[in-house]
Amino acid sequence: MQIIEKSRTRDRVRAVKKLMLSAGNHMASVHFIKRTDGSKRKMSYRLRVRKPTYAAIPKDKATFDNFLKRKENEKSNLITVFDCNKVRYNKKGKMNGRGDWRSIPLDSVTRIAVGGEIYKIVQ
Repeated sequence: MQIIEKSRTRDRVRAVKKLMLSAGNHMASVHFIKRTDGSKRKMSYRLRVRKPTYAAIPKDKATFDNFLKRKENEKSNLITVFDCNKVRYNKKGKMNGRGDWRSIPLDSVTRIAVGGEIYKIVQ
C-alpha cells in the first residue's frame, strides 16, 4: 500500500484525479466520504464508458470527452465516473441492469485501488 500525503488540498486533489484517470477503461475502486451526509462510500468505477446498456450519457453533452471536462466538475473538485455497482430497477421493481453515472468529490477521497496498486490518501 502506497501512502499519498499532500499538505495542500489543491495538490491532493490533483494527485487523486491523476490516479483515478489512470484507470482508463479498466475497473478501479475508490473509497470516499459523501458531501451530503458525511457517510463513507465504496465504489467500483470505470471511465470512458461509451455505450452503457442501461444508463445513457446525459443528453445535454454532445460528446463523452466534453462530459468529463465539464466546468462545474472543475470548480467543485468532482469527477464523473460510471458506478458499476449501482443496481437499476424498472417500473415493476424488477432488476433491469447495473451501472449509473455518479460524481465523486476528489477532496474527500480516502483510498484508491487502481492497476493492482492500493493508494491511501492522508489528509
